[in-house]
Amino acid sequence: MHRRARSILRGEQGLSMILVLCIGALFVALSAALVYAASVLTANANRQLLEQEAYQLATSFSDVLEGELNKKDSSFAEFVNEQFMFSQSYGKEIYDLESQPKEFAWKQKGSQPDGGAEAITVTLRRRPGDGADKLNQTANSTTASALLGEIKPWEGGENRKGMAIVDLQLDITVTVTKNGESFAFTRTYDRTVKYSSDNRETSKVYYTINNSTTKYYRENDLTFVAAGITEKLEIKDDNIKNNRLTFHCDTSQQPDSITYTRGAKQSTGKTQE
Repeated sequence: MHRRARSILRGEQGLSMILVLCIGALFVALSAALVYAASVLTANANRQLLEQEAYQLATSFSDVLEGELNKKDSSFAEFVNEQFMFSQSYGKEIYDLESQPKEFAWKQKGSQPDGGAEAITVTLRRRPGDGADKLNQTANSTTASALLGEIKPWEGGENRKGMAIVDLQLDITVTVTKNGESFAFTRTYDRTVKYSSDNRETSKVYYTINNSTTKYYRENDLTFVAAGITEKLEIKDDNIKNNRLTFHCDTSQQPDSITYTRGAKQSTGKTQE
């Protein structure tokens, strides 16, 4: 009887030991899982923090460029207006096709200052604006009074300063890299231009008739005169069908005024892996 009792107790002790070992192993596994989960959450939080810092740097730099864009005396605006948005070197057919991207890259030298970026890239792209077709328009009116009403809006009414035309769009993408995390932030701008037609000598607005290359300038209402030609042309009801009138902005010259406003795609951003 005593032997059997001792045998049972020894068996229960062995079972208890196995149970204790199993429970211990379970706690170790749970502890390891908790440590791993905590490390993953910490890593994700740190990554999100870095992404947020890169985002803040990208948007802040984008704000600076936006301020410079509408300053006539800034070197950035000078390059954009007189070269990138004007020259065919960045893609031919300025008013028909999107340009090739132009990149400017900066990389931190030496140790990175607190809160600074490792690298910044600015990418420019241009494309035809919604009003590009207004730079050249052929009148469709069949009466002189209707024609006069049709061409006046193109020149902004009687002041003849030129109507505002959204001729091009500009994308400015700022990509910031910090501690291995990159964020690209893009803003799209509408470029609004005006071409003056104050007088025949300096006018950047002219007309052609019946697809001729001769440039005509409007003196008043429907009276036109070409350089070097003393005879004036007045369009009336009885000759309007023989004088097809096309309005042009002289895009070979810089516009008289240029302003940039945020377009429909005001901002888009994404993290690049």
